[in-house]
Amino acid sequence: MKALTLAVLFAATRTSNAFTSRMVRFSGTSNTPITYSRIFVPLHAVPHNASLGVNEKSLILSEEDTIYNATSTSQSYNLSARSVFQFVTPTLALWMAPPIMSLIDTAVVGQCCGATQLAALAPACTLIDSSAYLCMFVATACTNLVASATEDESVQQTVETALVLAGVLGVFLCSMVWTAGTPLLWSIAGQASASVIPSALRYSLIRALAQPFVLWASVSRATLLARHDTASPLWSVILAFWLNLIGTVTLVKYAGWGIAGAAVATATADVAAALFLIQRVRRDLHVRFSSFNSTLLNEFLKYSLPIFATILGKSVVYNGVSLSVGRLGATALAAHQVLLRNFFFWTPVGDSVGMTSQVFLPRILQQRNKTKGARRFLFQTGVVAGLVAATLAGLLPSQGSAIFTNTAAVASALRATAPILAFSVSMHAIALTCEGMLLAQRDLRFLSTSYLVTTLVTILWLTSPLRPASLAGVWWILALFQGGRAVQFASRTWWIARRKNLQNEVVQS
Repeated sequence: MKALTLAVLFAATRTSNAFTSRMVRFSGTSNTPITYSRIFVPLHAVPHNASLGVNEKSLILSEEDTIYNATSTSQSYNLSARSVFQFVTPTLALWMAPPIMSLIDTAVVGQCCGATQLAALAPACTLIDSSAYLCMFVATACTNLVASATEDESVQQTVETALVLAGVLGVFLCSMVWTAGTPLLWSIAGQASASVIPSALRYSLIRALAQPFVLWASVSRATLLARHDTASPLWSVILAFWLNLIGTVTLVKYAGWGIAGAAVATATADVAAALFLIQRVRRDLHVRFSSFNSTLLNEFLKYSLPIFATILGKSVVYNGVSLSVGRLGATALAAHQVLLRNFFFWTPVGDSVGMTSQVFLPRILQQRNKTKGARRFLFQTGVVAGLVAATLAGLLPSQGSAIFTNTAAVASALRATAPILAFSVSMHAIALTCEGMLLAQRDLRFLSTSYLVTTLVTILWLTSPLRPASLAGVWWILALFQGGRAVQFASRTWWIARRKNLQNEVVQS
C-alpha cells in the first residue's frame, strides 16, 4: 500500500509541470483562461424551410442541451492519451489525499489495537469524512469562479470569500461533533455495536478540531488548480502522507495511544497541509481572512447547489450502508471499515477520469466531427481505469487481509466480500466518467433527478424489512447503487450524443 501510494505521488509530481505548461500554451497565458459562452436556441423556433448560413446552423440545439462556443481566439483541440494521462495523474493523487489518511489509520489501528478499535473507526471516519465531504461544494464553486475570473482583484475577492465561508463551515462541523457527537455516532453504529462508541467518540473529537483546516485546504487546493498550479497541491499531499504515516505509527504502535494517537496524527497532518497551501495562496494572491464579499454568495450558490445535491445523495447512501452494517455487530463493522476505506481509496480513479471529462470535453463540443470520438475515448479510459482499480481493490482485502487485521473472523469476512468491492469500484469509475461528461454539458437537471430517485430507492431498501442481514448483502446494495448510476449516466450520455448527431444531420441537409 505504501509503495503503491508513493508511486502514484511520484508519477503525479513528474507529470504536473508538463500538464501546467500544456494548459498555459492552450489558453494563451497562465492567468487568463479561455472563456466559454452558453447559447440556448429552441429547435422548434427555426422554420423547417429556412435557409441557414454556416454561423446560424451552429446555433441550433434543443432547450435541454448546451453548446459551448469558444472565443474568437480559440483553436482546434485534439484529445490524446498523453494529454489525458498528464491531467489524470496529478488529479488522481489529489483525490487520493483524504482516503489515504483514513486508510493509514485503518491499517495501523487494525494491526496494533485489535478488532474493537478497528470497528470504532467505521462510524468515526464516516462522521468526520462525510461531514467534511458535504462542504466541498465551496471548493467546487471556488474552482469555477477563479477559473472564469479575468482580473486578479476579482480572484482575490473570490478566494477571500471562499476561505471565510470554509472557516465558518469548519467551525460549525467542529461544534457539531463536540456537542452532538455521541448521538450522531449512536445513529451510525447502532445498538449492536455499542461497544465501539467510546473509542469512536475519542477519535471523532480530536479529528473534529482540524475540520476548519480541512476545508481551508480544499479551497486553497482548488484555487491553485484553477490557476494551473498542480505542483503545490501535490506537495501538500506528500507532506500530509508522511506526517500521518510517521505520526500514526509512532503514537499508536510505540507510544500506546491507540485510536486517539491515530486521530492526533491525522489531525496534525491536516493542519500542516492546510498551512502549507494557505501560505502558497497568500504568496500568490495576497489574500486576507478578514475580507468577505456577501454578493459573491449568490455565485457560490449558483455553481454549487447542483453539485451539493449529488454529494448529498452519495453521502446519504454511504452513511445508510454503514448504519445497516452497524446492526450486524462489531465483527461485521470492523470488516466494513476495511472494505469502505479500500473503496474510498480506489474511487479517486473514477473521480479523476470524471474531472478529466469536465475539463476536456467542453473544448471539444464545438468541434462536431470530433465530439463522438472524444466521448468514446473518455468512456474507454474510464472503463479500463475502473477495471484496473477494481482488480487491485479486490486483491488487497482478500489476499492482503493481514495488513489490516489479525482477527480470523474479520479476515474471513473480508475475503467473502472482496469480489463485491471490486464490482463496486468498477461501476463507480464508469458512473463518474459519464457523470463528468454530463456535467461538462450542463445536464444538471437530469443528474439531480437521477440522484434523488436512486438515493431514495437505495435508502428505502436499506431500511425496509427486506434489507439484507449480512455484510455481503449490504455491500451488494452499494454495488447496485453504483451499477444503477453507471447504467443511467451511460445511457443518458449515449442519448444526448445520438440526439445531437441527428440534429447535425438535419442542419447539414
